[in-house]
Amino acid sequence: MKQTRSSLLADDEDRPRWSDLPSELTEDIASRLLGYDVAEYLRFRAVCKAWRECTPHPRELDSRFRPRRWILLSSTSGDMRCRFLNIATGACIQVDLPEELAAGGQIQIECRTEGLLVLRDKVTDAIRLLNPLTKAVTDLPPITAAMANVIPEKRVHAEIPWSLIAYAGISDETSPPTVAIFLRDMRLNIAYAKPGDRHWKLLDDKAWSTFPSSISRSDGQQLRYVNYLSVVTLRGRIYLVTYQGNILKLSIRPRPQLIPIVKDQTKHSMWHGRVLCPNVVSYLVPPNDDDHRMLMVRYYGDLTHLTDHEQRCIKRRKKNDLIKLPSKSPCRYNWRILQVFEVDIVRKKLVRVDGIADDRAVFVGDVACVSLSIDRFPSILGNTVYLGMNSCCAVGFGLCHLKDRTVEPRLEHVLESGRKAPLLVDISLFHLGRIVPFARPCTLEEYLVCSVGFKNGIKD
Repeated sequence: MKQTRSSLLADDEDRPRWSDLPSELTEDIASRLLGYDVAEYLRFRAVCKAWRECTPHPRELDSRFRPRRWILLSSTSGDMRCRFLNIATGACIQVDLPEELAAGGQIQIECRTEGLLVLRDKVTDAIRLLNPLTKAVTDLPPITAAMANVIPEKRVHAEIPWSLIAYAGISDETSPPTVAIFLRDMRLNIAYAKPGDRHWKLLDDKAWSTFPSSISRSDGQQLRYVNYLSVVTLRGRIYLVTYQGNILKLSIRPRPQLIPIVKDQTKHSMWHGRVLCPNVVSYLVPPNDDDHRMLMVRYYGDLTHLTDHEQRCIKRRKKNDLIKLPSKSPCRYNWRILQVFEVDIVRKKLVRVDGIADDRAVFVGDVACVSLSIDRFPSILGNTVYLGMNSCCAVGFGLCHLKDRTVEPRLEHVLESGRKAPLLVDISLFHLGRIVPFARPCTLEEYLVCSVGFKNGIKD
């Protein structure tokens, strides 16, 4: 028997609606989705008004709503549109910066932390944290006064072509959370502030002396500072690693200080032109969802930190740490060392590992480090360390297979003008965003090595 329109409407009214779900069930579903990914939580809240009323609105720096699994892959030439990748699911999205931030084109992406973008207004030096998924903006004080203590006075108000904020971290030891930014130029220092503060505070000099790194310049002047290279926020705490491989925690309470976690010091340094650099670089790799280990990758640019006898022994035994690179001279090789450690924070030590895992790969660079599962990204090679494009240790090779210690050359890339990109040490600090891969369209591998090597990733 054919139903009338009125009877169909009556049936629809009798049928239960999704918006009528009990609030307890709605809250449970939302909580599970939030534990999986904040993007799924936002989609859930967007379904209807009833579900939004049953679930908390994403707040600015609430740790539950930080898009940790999302990494910045690329940006447009104006940095106003960015592409993000979910390293847990493989999802990829494009995000436009809010119009109120983009107006005037004076916003510069300085760095990233916990999936958030650290933005600086090039006119006022105001710092903002942007959650690219929720569009929540956290206002922080202008950084001008803190920069004046790190860079020469004449450059404080000048147009700065590179990033002075190398890294950032978020500590949940305080409420609201404390944001720390790691400044780098003529000197290195850490500034910290909370939302609502009027100015940034610099980490007291006494805190630096808890773990000094003394480097002697050619004129005999002693520079004492912690020469950091990589920063990770893990479970609401901030960890950093020095070039040598010392791991420290930035503790905010009871007072801001650096606490040594792992002491693994090497004092050897080498000259690159007029710059004194350590002959070793170390990177902290945060854990992914499948593996809760934090890793440290350490690379030696030569073997000069070893005695002649130690060098002969390590070459004769062909230890797993050793990498053999071709040399310009026939029948000769350049020897390097690449080590991978598991960081045992509880026991405060590094545990040497021969490899990562057959189903994992890590990308390490001067800007960021990520760990990926090749089950979700089958084009990526497992048990492999990829070096960020033009990062400190990427001049010699582009990736290392940990199983047999074989290496492959780094990807070709050029300047945006079309000229061939120079091979320079630490170029990412001075020409951020200027280098692009040689061929298009870009592979996922190219996106990722640029993502960890440059603050804006590839320029789309």
